[in-house]
Amino acid sequence: LMADELNKRLDYLINNLKAYKGFPHVKGLRNSIKSHLYRWGKQQEGMTIMWLPILREDLWKKARARKMDENLLKQDWQQFQLLPANENHLQIEDNRGRLLAYRGLVNTEPLIPPKKVKSHSRGTTVNRHWGLWRKYSIDPHMSGDYLQDLPNSQQWLDANKDLFQHLTDVLRLLDPQMYIRYISIKDFLPPDIQPACGAWYACAINQDMTMDGIAHLDRSDYYCGLNVVVGWGDYTSSKLVLWDLGLVLELLPGDAILFLGRIITHNTVDIQGGVRNLVNCFVHQTPLSWKDKKVEELTGSKRRGGPGKHDKKGKGKQVVQMEPKEKKRKREDSNVDIGDLDKGKQKQIEESDGEMDKEMGGILNTDDEMEIMYAAHDGEDEEFN
Repeated sequence: LMADELNKRLDYLINNLKAYKGFPHVKGLRNSIKSHLYRWGKQQEGMTIMWLPILREDLWKKARARKMDENLLKQDWQQFQLLPANENHLQIEDNRGRLLAYRGLVNTEPLIPPKKVKSHSRGTTVNRHWGLWRKYSIDPHMSGDYLQDLPNSQQWLDANKDLFQHLTDVLRLLDPQMYIRYISIKDFLPPDIQPACGAWYACAINQDMTMDGIAHLDRSDYYCGLNVVVGWGDYTSSKLVLWDLGLVLELLPGDAILFLGRIITHNTVDIQGGVRNLVNCFVHQTPLSWKDKKVEELTGSKRRGGPGKHDKKGKGKQVVQMEPKEKKRKREDSNVDIGDLDKGKQKQIEESDGEMDKEMGGILNTDDEMEIMYAAHDGEDEEFN
């Protein structure tokens, strides 16, 4: 049974989702991916999984408010549950088993050219943004900071290429559909204007952090997209407060955390022992909206989102029971390659929740309700973008 489920998962990842297109292999793509999944499973041994009595849709509804919830920030974060750093992975899920945050381990010691210190919501730090951008313009372009800091900006991105690839591999393992959603923009862009940080379009680099940051939402980010933060420096410990979840995560130098920065209010506090630097890789909503419009122009079909609701299943985990819905439906595959559009290969995908649950083993995290809810308000948040 386990072998059969693995083969179905491999079929989906390779043939349906095409999440491993271009993946390096020697003894066959299927065997390489199987080994990749096995190694990931070994890394996750001993992982802590937290289920919270909250829904991602509710976080999104709160995040759409123009003003921060004052009552939320009146709480004392020191009374929140503290999750100390340790060698095991940590996965935080909502009440339907959908990913809210994930903490793992990486190591990097990047060198970045100096820049003037200024104060902002992440604290008083040296701050810049390098990568794909679409603020105040019709088409995507490389950010002003990136262009101004050339050639240092590209040299640093090249030097950290292995780090970004490692983080991209983690994203593909955690949520392969989100990975495909992110990289689907590449074929619509010219070669000199591309995502800068693996699957993520750009990064914010904050240096010389010693003070607490201000609680905030990353309002320009893709509304249900994971960003990833990695810290380095001579500090010994720091904490990330996730206000809407009532949690505080300890982060050590080299720790990486993926979380929904657009819908979870957060800030860094209690930096101990020295100076903290971080790189925050993200995907803004506006480039993705631009790409979706390009697909709509080519196909005449408007994106409605992912393949539906899924109960999260996994070994040793409680399963949230949801009302079964076996009604079949069709949707457009909006993450199709641009080359396939010319060949008429964009297809209607017919599926049912039950079939997809069995086929995917609950791996998908995108939810139709959130996609439709966001689409209804798409463009209303342009002032934040």
